[in-house]
Amino acid sequence: MLSILKILKKHQDEKKEKDSVGNPAVSGGATPIGAPPGAVDLTQSAIDNVSIFSVVNKDLSQEKFERVKELYNQLLDWARKVYKLEFVLAADFKKQFSEIIEKELAAINSDSQELLQLCLADYVNNEDALCHHVVNVSILSLEMGRGLGYQKQQLLELGVASFMHDIGSIKYLELINKSGKLTDEEFRKVKDHPLNGLEILSKIGGEFIPGLIDVISQEHERLDGSGYPKGLRGDEIKEYAQIVGLVDVYEAMTHLRPYRLRFSPPKTMNTILNKKNAFSTKVLKVFLEKIGIFPVGTMVRLNTKEVGAVYQENQGLPLRPKVLVTIDENGNKLVSPKQIDLSSNLLVCIEECLDVSGDKAA
Repeated sequence: MLSILKILKKHQDEKKEKDSVGNPAVSGGATPIGAPPGAVDLTQSAIDNVSIFSVVNKDLSQEKFERVKELYNQLLDWARKVYKLEFVLAADFKKQFSEIIEKELAAINSDSQELLQLCLADYVNNEDALCHHVVNVSILSLEMGRGLGYQKQQLLELGVASFMHDIGSIKYLELINKSGKLTDEEFRKVKDHPLNGLEILSKIGGEFIPGLIDVISQEHERLDGSGYPKGLRGDEIKEYAQIVGLVDVYEAMTHLRPYRLRFSPPKTMNTILNKKNAFSTKVLKVFLEKIGIFPVGTMVRLNTKEVGAVYQENQGLPLRPKVLVTIDENGNKLVSPKQIDLSSNLLVCIEECLDVSGDKAA
């Protein structure tokens, strides 16, 4: 099986080969010349305003999706309470926390993609960015835990710890939400949030579930010693923290921040892999298998010039998912979307991810 680095290199080589034979990758995506009236506008400005995760799998029942959406909103409500420290003195804090994570785990264990779609979607309210972030990191971390073969108790521990990983950030919300780039001094202050998180944890009774202290204090540590606050290396960093650390970076990069635009999933993955010594190879491989290069909901353009959204991944073939085509090669919106399984259509491939706005960020 190809390594994750070779897979991405293959993807890049395929694009270069297309360019060399006169089939350059489309960067602007303008509406084709001669397109009939009513053709969908695929100009650069239109693409920039399209969320890469905005298309929901069309074959899912609306009722089922609404149930999952309701659970996601419950998780958001819980995050708001936790990150406002409303449960500092609550005697049943641990019990309530375990119950909400069990609900989350049950939804993920149903083998559906709905929760992943929601956690990779744009934030509904940017003022709630921190709460959205911790909910999403928890969902993605649990998916990773499943990929690593964790048992239920381990998953519950990982779910709670990943949910609490940024608790120290509440002291620095003004800086985190700052519209411009942080100064060096401001960034140094924000880097203290793991230590502040441990202080907050002590106020609510200390580590109430195994692994919590490790995740809060170590999720910004990196295997090559480049992380903070202690510059830990290798096995000094516990596996829960390694998982949450990787997921935290991915989730942050693929979402809008006050100081930058979001990055596309392939761009994000490529950036992470360029720092491959910072993350565990074991954890990276599972992340690629479970989340993929083109996650469900990603808007893509095929080499046929058709446009659609990834609706299902093919295990072991991260470059060849199933795509729901909604716009034909002439820019016309299809009345009846069609499904293309790229694993069985080898002449068709993904040419680009349509949301390239993040690639223009500084």
